[in-house]
Amino acid sequence: MKMKGIKKGLLAGMVLCCMPVLSACSFKETLGVLWNSEDKSPDGEVQDTQEDISGLKVDENVEKPAIANELGEPVTYGRNGTAEPLTIEASVNDGGTLTYQWYRNNVDSNGGGTAIEGATENSYTPSTEEAGTTYYYVVVTNTVGEGIQLSTSATKCVTVTEEEAVQEETQEPETETQEQTVEAGWQKSDDGWWYQYEDGTYPVNKWEEIDGKWYVFDEKGYIRTGWYQEGDKWYYLNEDGSMAVDTEVDGYHLGSDGVMQ
Repeated sequence: MKMKGIKKGLLAGMVLCCMPVLSACSFKETLGVLWNSEDKSPDGEVQDTQEDISGLKVDENVEKPAIANELGEPVTYGRNGTAEPLTIEASVNDGGTLTYQWYRNNVDSNGGGTAIEGATENSYTPSTEEAGTTYYYVVVTNTVGEGIQLSTSATKCVTVTEEEAVQEETQEPETETQEQTVEAGWQKSDDGWWYQYEDGTYPVNKWEEIDGKWYVFDEKGYIRTGWYQEGDKWYYLNEDGSMAVDTEVDGYHLGSDGVMQ
């Protein structure tokens, strides 16, 4: 018992003497090293602490958030370019509340990073204002009452180059919105006269009244001339294709409806 007290006194003295040397570590951490107060797994890794800085305790009865996706492969952007958002999908089945905190790190590690202020959603868009390589990760917390459980994502490497990003112009593809205008009216070709509508089409195999006169168009769309029989009725079409009415042709009388009497 006496020897044990002497040993503890010597250790306490060592702490006080080593404080300048161990100034980079907290007093608590220094004691931890000396007294071997940290819990370690069989392979030497430090286990999660049992208390969160907020005062909430890690509770083994609280479900650990299940992260369903990875943040993906490394990406590179030009400076001031448009970065794609980083999105994590997490879930729990115990009715707890999920919260998120994104971190940045200058090494490829999902621990020891710097919390990004305001980055508390499941999605975060990295900044591309400064050149360099940054590793991002997110800590997902499930809170049930005063108990919590945490899960940490893998890192996402984002590199921003010194070169300015080429801004793509969002130009709408040029499309012809104007319909091709066609001059409506009478048209002439080597085969005869035909009439074209405003939409570019023309009458075929039909009677058509144009400017108060009647015309007959054949199967190719050209006007007919001369005597024309339709059923048991005869008509006469003048040289310009118009139907003759109230007149005599070749000794035959044509009525007001153009039918030969």
